[in-house]
Amino acid sequence: MRPRASCGACPAARSRPAWLTKSCRWPRSPTPSNNLWLALTRADMELTQAAFDDLRQSIHRLCGIVLTEDKEYLVRHRLEPVARRCGCRSLDEFRTKLAGSEAILLQGAIIEAITTQETAFFRDRHPFDALRQHVLPDLVRTQRAATGAIRRPIRIWCAAAATGQEPYSLAILIQEWTHASRPHGPRPEDFSITATDISAEALATATTGAYERRQVDRGLNTTQIHKYFEHCGERWVARPALRKLVEFRRLNLIQPFTDLGIYDLILCRNVLIYFDEDTRRRICHQFYAMLPEGGWLLLGAAENLYGITDRFLSVRFGDTLIYRKPLPPAAV
Repeated sequence: MRPRASCGACPAARSRPAWLTKSCRWPRSPTPSNNLWLALTRADMELTQAAFDDLRQSIHRLCGIVLTEDKEYLVRHRLEPVARRCGCRSLDEFRTKLAGSEAILLQGAIIEAITTQETAFFRDRHPFDALRQHVLPDLVRTQRAATGAIRRPIRIWCAAAATGQEPYSLAILIQEWTHASRPHGPRPEDFSITATDISAEALATATTGAYERRQVDRGLNTTQIHKYFEHCGERWVARPALRKLVEFRRLNLIQPFTDLGIYDLILCRNVLIYFDEDTRRRICHQFYAMLPEGGWLLLGAAENLYGITDRFLSVRFGDTLIYRKPLPPAAV
């Protein structure tokens, strides 16, 4: 049995991702006899134009990210460590291995290396103000207008959850808003949050809800930290009441995903900018199909639907632009 820290909330040790459990492992610390490892770590790997083009195509096929010709430095920086772990002398050799029997393991490694996990609690702040002041109250009113009560959970989907700060921010927002709405307002259990990401490593962090102090300091005040997180060794771990509001799942947005079901609010922030126009269009058409009439879609501050789809209405709340699936004419 894996040992646990004294608080019982966070593991003292974590399992390695699957792609590190077989042949692609970090070598042991260099020794004088480990000349190959020393040689590999002393110089940049060779990257021919053909290998660069093939790797760009592989990255686009695996996770939809578009890398232009000027991103050779990024491919080198992100993929050289992966290639070295697999004993490759060059990125050309790594490209060859990617086409062989270890392709499945290497594909996972590429996704982990290339995807960006930049995130923070209550990132940008003003979108969460708009959700609290306008969107969540609207969703509650819509449910009560139809049935007189909230008879099913209001479903929220964070489509690119990274290491979990965004869905946990939503869970905190819901906890605080419902507490302020007592005794006649909604309850936390009237909401459910699904959080997905392509990265297994990011989801491992998100599922445990364990963060360094610098991470919780970025977006949370002292009261929120102590109320919603438990100090566990060097980490701050999301308390059970917070974690139970969020379900984490692995999902690749470039693959069909409408079988997830219907969601009243979808957040897909700071992701579409990495995709080409056709991929953005496919994703947004699926979002539209998954929202009920009157449902909401929140993108990142630098993202919009211009040239992608004109099926949504755009609604501005202060500094926040949110998209809405139109209501039927009789309900407007």
